[in-house]
Amino acid sequence: MSDITLVPQEGTSIAEMMGIPVYTNTSSQSALAQLSLLNKSIMGEVEVNGKKVKTEVHPPTSFKLSISKEENLYSEGIEIRTFSVRERWSKWLAEENNFLKSVTISPAQGSIYSMDLKDTKGSFNGNRHMGYVEDFYSLTPDQQQSIRNVKRTVIILGEVKLNNPVDEEGNVAEEYADKWTPCVFEFKNMPSYNKLKKIFTSLQSKSGETGTIVYSQKLTGVEATMANGNTYAVFESEIGDNIGHLEGDSDKLIIFSDWITRHDKYVTDEWSKANAGSFSASDADLVSSMVNVEETS
Repeated sequence: MSDITLVPQEGTSIAEMMGIPVYTNTSSQSALAQLSLLNKSIMGEVEVNGKKVKTEVHPPTSFKLSISKEENLYSEGIEIRTFSVRERWSKWLAEENNFLKSVTISPAQGSIYSMDLKDTKGSFNGNRHMGYVEDFYSLTPDQQQSIRNVKRTVIILGEVKLNNPVDEEGNVAEEYADKWTPCVFEFKNMPSYNKLKKIFTSLQSKSGETGTIVYSQKLTGVEATMANGNTYAVFESEIGDNIGHLEGDSDKLIIFSDWITRHDKYVTDEWSKANAGSFSASDADLVSSMVNVEETS
């Protein structure tokens, strides 16, 4: 294990920069690579007896790493080192071919369900119905739809190593074998997240607040089945190898912290544009101060 020590930015702690709470044991603005779980097969063609035949090149349980618009890599299993965890609200806007996004919070700040988070359309939480719901079907149709449409989204900032990296056509990408790549991993599957949080808990107990950097987390895509029989992709988690602190980890932590700052500034700027002229100066200051209290509490 390396004896390299992480150095936080002046005026902040490592825990604040990582944003990973110490869980108790109870039952675009980025040039970073984008990590995702496919959830749908990618098909290709192979030649059989002189004929082109469609075949599955990448199964739906594969992970996809988008290095750029032109370069995508795939792997059926990955390892990650988690530097920071954030959550936000997201909603797909089909008419704009884009996502509504809220500012992010650290899970250490509390439950996302109890906060008012500015979003890119000038509202809060994507106008999602908030609060505890005992009976979903007692809500109005609009309230039900808001819960279905506005999704809690997990953002993990860290490094990924692809177990068996291949390109779009299935060719081995040797240059990414055994290589750690800084990335952003966004997903909305809460059962997978809950399992990963248990791994975080174990690693923090073992190695302190930077345990999720010192030890990798191994993720494997698997198929789950819905009540109607359809399948979808989720991932299983387990503790990986003792990596230690690598050279450059302090710089990476600052890069991930800056990504969060830029993301949230973009959202708050869009919120302000959408509300330009809607408030008097005093009203705008009051709303901003109230929201800031919620977001930093």
